[in-house]
Amino acid sequence: MIFSIGYQKLDQQTLTEILKAHQVEILVDVRSKPYGRTPVFNRNVMQRWLPEAGVDYLWKGDFLGGFATIQDSAIEWLAGFGRDRTVCIMCMEADPDECHRKTVIARRLAERGIAVEHL
Repeated sequence: MIFSIGYQKLDQQTLTEILKAHQVEILVDVRSKPYGRTPVFNRNVMQRWLPEAGVDYLWKGDFLGGFATIQDSAIEWLAGFGRDRTVCIMCMEADPDECHRKTVIARRLAERGIAVEHL
């Protein structure tokens, strides 16, 4: 199962609660630039607190980021990666309609018959 979330209107505790409620095993950060105005959402910080909360963290903004040219191989990788585990792709934008999580990644996964649920 693949979920999608934007942390823009969330705090650390709320994000964690949402991920745990949906039994997310691994959060895949698809931000090209994995840092934000709120330091708790910086890559180096998330790599520490998410595993402590029981959710693995993986940054893939280098090939799934909004500023990257997302190749078919990246979409195929994500499709395969999400086949046997519960994955949530994350970016900053709260509204999936305004984010590449939906407009690019989820759309291209849907073309392969893989649904993405936006949290």
